[in-house]
Amino acid sequence: MDDIMDRGFINVDDLYLIIMFLVILLSLTVRYLMVLRRHLKSIMNAADSVSKGDFSVELDSDATGELGRLAYNFNYMVKKIKNNIVELEDKNIKLKAILKSISNGIIAIDNRENVMLMNQKAQKLFSYEGDDFEQKNFEKVVKGEPFFEAIKEVMGYGERKKLVVEDENGNYYKIKSDPIKLHDEKDLTIGAIINIEDITQRKRLEKIRSDFVANVTHELKTPLTSISGFVETLKGNENIDIAVRNRFLNIIDMETDRLRNLIDDILTLSFIENNENKKGESFTMVNVWDVYKEVFDMISPFAQKKSIQISERFENKEITILSNPDYIKQLLLNLIDNAVKYTPEEGNVIVTVEEDEQHIHIKVKDSGIGIPQKDIPRIFERFYRVEKARSRRIGGTGLGLAIVKHIVLSLNGKIHVESKVNEGSEFIIDIEKPQ
Repeated sequence: MDDIMDRGFINVDDLYLIIMFLVILLSLTVRYLMVLRRHLKSIMNAADSVSKGDFSVELDSDATGELGRLAYNFNYMVKKIKNNIVELEDKNIKLKAILKSISNGIIAIDNRENVMLMNQKAQKLFSYEGDDFEQKNFEKVVKGEPFFEAIKEVMGYGERKKLVVEDENGNYYKIKSDPIKLHDEKDLTIGAIINIEDITQRKRLEKIRSDFVANVTHELKTPLTSISGFVETLKGNENIDIAVRNRFLNIIDMETDRLRNLIDDILTLSFIENNENKKGESFTMVNVWDVYKEVFDMISPFAQKKSIQISERFENKEITILSNPDYIKQLLLNLIDNAVKYTPEEGNVIVTVEEDEQHIHIKVKDSGIGIPQKDIPRIFERFYRVEKARSRRIGGTGLGLAIVKHIVLSLNGKIHVESKVNEGSEFIIDIEKPQ
């Protein structure tokens, strides 16, 4: 060894330097490995937290070089994911709120016939409980007729389609299907969204409107035919007996009055319906006693001819109702007039008006012919008559009680009838006081 060193291969000082260099290098390597291990452990712990849904973790970004870039990119990625999740959650909350507020039933079904989303209205229509409907086949979610067969028919066409169905309760639904297409793929349809709209009320209104037109036509045609026939008779017979002529003219006069009353009632009903949502524009405090006295003066001559006594029971003559002034007059006029018309001679009609803390109660009771129980649910329908021939004979248009009903509804009130055949009827109205 000494010989080697003496021959100049390496000396003691050089060997010492080499050893010192190796020791320093080893020390630096160990230190770097420890730092690297610490950073890797920190990254593993952070990644583990992120995988569990904790996006609040953040790596120490003081490191330099590749570790610093890794820490910066990791923190940026976590922050980006967190922001995306928050944004998605916000959009999901808004989507659920929108779906919940939609009055129609909404259900989205993919091409494999699995449910993608559904709102609460649809769940109610399908009688489906729980929120585990996603990715379930629609056959397991959509229960009951007519929805299952209807949805099966309208979805899967790749185009808009709609149909109307009726359930066992007589309710009508319009079921419309629209394809779900990707924005960047015009021809790629991924499913269908089904809109279920309850159109029962619309169907009923259409039927009421259709029946109303048919009834009005019939009601107008009858007196017009009568008037036209008698006019033609008078025109074609110049030498007709004066008594016969006067009888024909009296009939024409009566039919003309009937037409006038019918048109007046139609216009009144139309006015009430068109102004049901405009209460604040024409409503004022109306004294019920003052209106009653006016109506009493109008009807009493006719009541006296039949020896019918009209009496009143007012708890307080200062009772007022927030209403259109003509509404209370029409309400009392129709009810009292009907009571007198359908009460035999020497009968009684009693008008009662009283109040409590929340309601005003108006009652019109008579000792008349009464109403059969089977007819009571329909007496407020337009042109419905219990005895058609008798109603026409005494001058009824068939719209009086319909007018009363709509007036009561416009005043946030309720009306019902208690009646027995040959014993009389009582119409009871409860109207809410304004808060």
